[in-house]
Amino acid sequence: MGIGEARRIIVEHFANAARRFGFNELYGYIYGVLFLAREPMSLGEIAEATGYSLSHVSTALKLMERIGLVMRIKKPGDRKAYYKATKLMKDWRQAAYYEKMMEDIQQTRINLERALRELEGEEGEEAEALRERLEFALRRNELAGRIIKFLIEHENEELLEMLLNCLESNEER
Repeated sequence: MGIGEARRIIVEHFANAARRFGFNELYGYIYGVLFLAREPMSLGEIAEATGYSLSHVSTALKLMERIGLVMRIKKPGDRKAYYKATKLMKDWRQAAYYEKMMEDIQQTRINLERALRELEGEEGEEAEALRERLEFALRRNELAGRIIKFLIEHENEELLEMLLNCLESNEER
């Protein structure tokens, strides 16, 4: 148990996170293996560690490199490519989770605006009440988008702690 079990827990965590965020679990397994590795790993070493084929791992690494989760490294005198994780755990979560949230916020905005356009020219109490609810939802959606964008753009933990403290102090009032 011990070290091996601790490693398994972390690798499984990343595989489950990948699934939750709509990615193939292989990306999570690869990232977990590289996150825990002391040195960059070759394609063959990654395939062996994850139990996936070389072709599957190679394809996944190309995408992961393109989105910035891993970096390819060449060692002098060695023809093999080696890989290392380039982001921390919070960055993995942020990249996947915040992106999904932004997609949802954008889709919500599109649908709210579409519904408001359908109400153009409509009069009466029901139309006005619906228009008010939709406009309120649109303002809240815009605010949610700004908050998520702020979280994506600001990695300073101290700034985020200050924001959290401010929010929590307002809850107490």
